[in-house]
Amino acid sequence: MGTYYSTLGISSGDIGGAVAEAVLHDIRVNGLGLQGFPQVVVSRQTGGGFLIALRFGNADSQFAISDDEAKNAVRLMKSSLGHDGIIFDRVQQAAAEVESQAR
Repeated sequence: MGTYYSTLGISSGDIGGAVAEAVLHDIRVNGLGLQGFPQVVVSRQTGGGFLIALRFGNADSQFAISDDEAKNAVRLMKSSLGHDGIIFDRVQQAAAEVESQAR
């Protein structure tokens, strides 16, 4: 269950799903050195945008996305068009940081 942001027409669950889609793309291309999948945590930032955390055990990495980036990522995911290239570099960097910390 997530929080629905009516002014944006998306939920925190939608955003988490879009981020997970990008993580899955990274795993397909680069693999992942974790024994599982990182938790995706979505938090609303004061003034707009979202703070995204990838967590695995005690490992944690965070990055921010704007409202527009969140809406676009969700739109692509729900349209079965795959991951959003605009946020992908941040997702990939966070996944690499989590993997490095978890070793």
